[in-house]
Amino acid sequence: MGTTRAPTGAAAPRRTCKPSARIAVVAALAAAALLAACGDSGLRIVPESGLMAVASLQPRNNSTVRGTIAFTQRGNRVWITANFVELWPGPHSLYIHAVGNCSSPNAASAGPVWNIAGAPPGKRTGDLPQINAGTEGYGLLQTTSAELSVGTGKPNDVIGHAVVLHADLDPDPKPEFGVRNGWLACGVIERSEGLDLKQLL
Repeated sequence: MGTTRAPTGAAAPRRTCKPSARIAVVAALAAAALLAACGDSGLRIVPESGLMAVASLQPRNNSTVRGTIAFTQRGNRVWITANFVELWPGPHSLYIHAVGNCSSPNAASAGPVWNIAGAPPGKRTGDLPQINAGTEGYGLLQTTSAELSVGTGKPNDVIGHAVVLHADLDPDPKPEFGVRNGWLACGVIERSEGLDLKQLL
């Protein structure tokens, strides 16, 4: 039997998420650990010398979508790991937005997709790879970027911006207050010290 996909701008269908949201977040961080170093004290989410920032995305537009995205500075690249639950199957746009504010019900307070002066032509600073969700409603992302930084204070520093997950592939989302849109979840990127896995489980 086929899966009915909700239209753009509609609230995500409620579904029972078999693992809890907390378990899903731990799974995302565990995946990040596979990209990180193994120290004498055990497996860690990030190298002790690295800087890490995390956004916890909460539902907007009456959706039930939530997730976590982590940005870890390793040398001149940023490692990005994200995990989302309660999504309907298919591709979804994921962007870093200009304003670190998710207070409005439709996430319009996050502003437009983030872009800094001097960004490469055809690619905004806040462009991230799309999320593809399977039939169970989970979406994962693991990628790296040389165009971003974490905790450097430079124009391309991700800390203080917001991450928004969109209902469909939207190449140029524009914030508009007071209207239902397809912005499903939003979270502000904040600095994190990194966590040992045994502290999470």
